Amino acid sequence: ELLALLPEADFFGEEGQHDALTSPWTFIVDPIDGTTNFVRGFAYTNISVALANAGTEPTITMTVNGKAVGAVYEGGRITYTPAADLTDGRTEVVVTAKRADGKEASFNWFFTVGKTQYQLYFGQLHSHTQYSDGSGTLTSALDYIKSIPASANVQFVAFTDHSNYFDSKTNANVEGALYDTSLVKDSDANHSWSTYKSTIDAFNAENAGSIVALGGFEMTWSGGPGHINTFNTPGFESRSNSEFGNKSGSTEGYQNYYDKLVAVEDSLSQFNHPGTTFGDFQDFAFYDPQVDQRITLIEVGNGEGAIGSSGYFPSYEYYPRALDKGWHVAPTNNQDNHKGNWGDSNTARSVVLASDLTEEGIYDAIRNYRVYATEDNDLSIRYALNGNAMGSILSKQENGVTLTA
Repeated sequence: ELLALLPEADFFGEEGQHDALTSPWTFIVDPIDGTTNFVRGFAYTNISVALANAGTEPTITMTVNGKAVGAVYEGGRITYTPAADLTDGRTEVVVTAKRADGKEASFNWFFTVGKTQYQLYFGQLHSHTQYSDGSGTLTSALDYIKSIPASANVQFVAFTDHSNYFDSKTNANVEGALYDTSLVKDSDANHSWSTYKSTIDAFNAENAGSIVALGGFEMTWSGGPGHINTFNTPGFESRSNSEFGNKSGSTEGYQNYYDKLVAVEDSLSQFNHPGTTFGDFQDFAFYDPQVDQRITLIEVGNGEGAIGSSGYFPSYEYYPRALDKGWHVAPTNNQDNHKGNWGDSNTARSVVLASDLTEEGIYDAIRNYRVYATEDNDLSIRYALNGNAMGSILSKQENGVTLTA
């Protein structure tokens, strides 16, 4: 803003070094005058800005979070000492200087007091292992994501093997197995749903605070309406059960699956790779308000190939189609790993705005649509509308809207 309004202006931080002051306008900023208090969690600090070459008798004003404050300008420095502790959260400060010759410029910055309610975490919500048709054991996949370098920016990875591979070799699981684990009929003890989940739980306990693995499943229909990832359920369902279309993906079959999702209150699901290859859920038909609360995600990008290559499949146009049909879904971008390199085979990421890096924190973000998709592994987006975080569903805002980012 300074460069646009005053190309001749200069500014630098209070902690930095600078050459001799030669510009007609120079701002010296100390965003938090009282750093010792700030780092120790005390919200009582000064906010100050020094202004060089402001001429004689300039008019200097300061606003804090949009409200004018009684800042004091003296000796080329404007200082404001709040009468009470600043409220936790984002604090935005704007200083406006008007010189006697009529030239005027504003400088703004923000800082956060206390711990922010939410943090951004980057990861993946779709991948496979040898439990179904992927390469590598689940244990090797977990070892892999544990060693992903920080530069790849991966904090969580979901494993979503095809659920029919968990079936008993002789019988498909009954529909009640989604919410009653006593009904689960596993293929064998070493390749069971129980082992799958317990292995992931043990990994999370061992690596708490550094990386999170999620254990879900992909419900697939051959030649059917589409594929769906489902998370946070006690058990699983299988396409091999005639209740769900017996592999063919009949309309009745996947509507029955929707009904079962409603029966598990905390379950969460994702429309996977919508398109002509695997299906678009009959153009996102059969919207239902209850099912809408369970299916909260849609992939807008899928594939483990490099972005822009033949191994990566964007499907952005299906996102607004789903919204137009009434579905409340947040966009994701996942690698659908089948060849290993779980989490970092390319730069596509699904990003959640979560309270903490835990399974519960990530699921809460997904449940409340605090999710976005990116093809860049470090693209950070934060915004709020009238103080409401991304993903919020709002009624009509009678007094207008304020977007902060």
